[in-house]
Amino acid sequence: MSPQQIAAMLIQTGIKDITSELDFKRCSHESFAHGGFGSIHHGALRDGQLVAIKCIEMLGQWGAWSPSDKHWKHAAHELYAWSKCDHPGIMKAIGFVFYKDAILLVSPWAQNGSLAHYLGSGSVCDKLRFCIELASSLEYLHGIGIVHGDVKAENIVVSDSGSTQLVDFGSATFIHGFTLCFTRTSRSLPFTIRFTAPEILDGINDKHTVETDIYALGMTLLQIATGEPPYAGKSDLAVLSHVFRNILPHRPDFDDIISDQPEKDKLWNLLIRCWEQDPKLRPTATEVKDALIEIKEMSIAQPECSWNSNRVIGRRA
Repeated sequence: MSPQQIAAMLIQTGIKDITSELDFKRCSHESFAHGGFGSIHHGALRDGQLVAIKCIEMLGQWGAWSPSDKHWKHAAHELYAWSKCDHPGIMKAIGFVFYKDAILLVSPWAQNGSLAHYLGSGSVCDKLRFCIELASSLEYLHGIGIVHGDVKAENIVVSDSGSTQLVDFGSATFIHGFTLCFTRTSRSLPFTIRFTAPEILDGINDKHTVETDIYALGMTLLQIATGEPPYAGKSDLAVLSHVFRNILPHRPDFDDIISDQPEKDKLWNLLIRCWEQDPKLRPTATEVKDALIEIKEMSIAQPECSWNSNRVIGRRA
């Protein structure tokens, strides 16, 4: 399938081609982030809106790439999965740009950066609200049949309004399959060891699942609570050894997120459930969200969560 045919199919599904709207003169030649996924560049639309431009499977300077069949399929797969989402906790894709035979993903620029950066910057924030928002976002994704596949603080941004939003659907899978022929070329599963469930690490599972998302959710909640990645200070090899021997991360004091001991115990027990070796014993995203809401309601009153599945967060009467 040619890139032109893929672009046409994306348009038919309602995904917007914004090639004519991108101000190419304002696109950064150097990427501000890169990795196995490719690179991300800063840019702007002709109306002045700042955007992030994701170039999948391609590294290097702006435009200095040679797109392949793998690029086209991965880009289309990610954009298609992303376009199915409509939730305040998931950043909306603006559309795609077709440039030099490459399909580039365009989304709003997140001025506050990733949640990992935000936590490390010392910004004052309601960490428990962030936890609830993330669980709510995963609840929504799983409800529409999508597994994110790469939940971690680096793949969450903090919006201008101060809420968290999931990004990066490059590892997303569809629980019940999907309607377009955007099957990615086979490659090893992308993962970050500290957030990856044991059944993926030991090769029992060859794909991400709802249960592996929950494991990663638990690790991300721990990162939100502590401001540090899981198993902080340990090498990846040491982390692998700990996971295979079912040695959990060190329990933090949780002082930065809640003050009362009963709620701290409840939060830790919730995280332990997320990290169960048997995937079937892990809670659902809904159960995690509801438990976090209960912890918030039990704890000292904190700023309200601006949205959460139509539930009002507050103290019980």
